[in-house]
Amino acid sequence: MVIRYAFLVALAVSSVWAVITMSASRGQMLLVDVGESGTNVSFWLLAAVAILITLSLCRFVIFGLPAMVDEWYGDKKSWIYTIIAGGALYGVFYLM
Repeated sequence: MVIRYAFLVALAVSSVWAVITMSASRGQMLLVDVGESGTNVSFWLLAAVAILITLSLCRFVIFGLPAMVDEWYGDKKSWIYTIIAGGALYGVFYLM
């Protein structure tokens, strides 16, 4: 599941980077060709992909990540408390 979202993050970053690079290098051409239809289909398709992937990642962060962290915490709760207690004991012995 993490690999899936890592792939989506990489795809979103590369799409947004390509949109920024394309708009920076061809901005004047896009401004001039606004009246003509079909000349910038690749640009708008790339922008649409970047927007959809970014919205998908935002949805995952808002709804999916808390559930994943809660499930992980439930599985590792005893180990987390053991490490915290061990750290507290180490701190007590260190300060003595």
